[in-house]
Amino acid sequence: MENNQFELSEMQYDLLKELFNLGIGSAANSLSQLVNQEVILSVPEIIFETPEQLANRLGPDQNVFSVSQSMEGPFAMQSMIIFNPEDSFDVVKQMLDQHLSDETLAELQSEALSEIGNIVLNSCISVIADALGESFAIQLPIFRDTKTENLLGPPAEGTVDLLISILVKMELKNSAVNGHLVFILNADSMENLYKTLNSMLEEYC
Repeated sequence: MENNQFELSEMQYDLLKELFNLGIGSAANSLSQLVNQEVILSVPEIIFETPEQLANRLGPDQNVFSVSQSMEGPFAMQSMIIFNPEDSFDVVKQMLDQHLSDETLAELQSEALSEIGNIVLNSCISVIADALGESFAIQLPIFRDTKTENLLGPPAEGTVDLLISILVKMELKNSAVNGHLVFILNADSMENLYKTLNSMLEEYC
C-alpha cells in the first residue's frame, strides 16, 4: 500500500496538530508534577509511514521501555510513552524517593513506569476528548521491555502495514533525560479520523 493513498488536507492536518498540541501540553504538565521539573516537548510530527519507518525514526534496533494504552472512541488509537532503559531508570528515580537503593528502584521500575504512562497518557487523551466533545474507552497500560521494531507487537489480523504516527520528543530539563510520546492509528481507523476532523471543521466554518 502506498503512503499517498491516505492524505490529510492542510486544514485537517492543522486541526489534528492543534488537538495533539493541547493534549501533549497537559501530558507535559502531568509528567512535570511527577518528576518535579520542567518537561520540554517538541511540536508533534504527523507522518504516514510503515511500522519499520517509525522504528527507524525512534532508532533502529534500540532497546526501549514503553508503556502503551489502546483506546476506542471516535477513532481507535494506541498511545505510548517511550524511554531507553537508562533514562527510564532516571525518570523512576525522580518520581520515587531518590534515596532508595538502585536495586529497589530497579524492582519498582516497570510498576512505576506503568503508573507514569497511565497518568501522562490519560491526561493527554482527556484533553483531546474534551476538545472533540467525545469520550474514549481506555485499556489498562501495558509495559514492554523490547526493541523499537517490536513496539507495536505482532501484526493484528485484518490490519495493513501503513499507519499514521504522531511523534513528540520530550526532555526533562534538569536531568538530560529524553523520551517520546507516540500516538498511532492504523489504516482501519483513518476513515473515522477523517470523519471526526471534517465534522469539527464543519462546525468551525
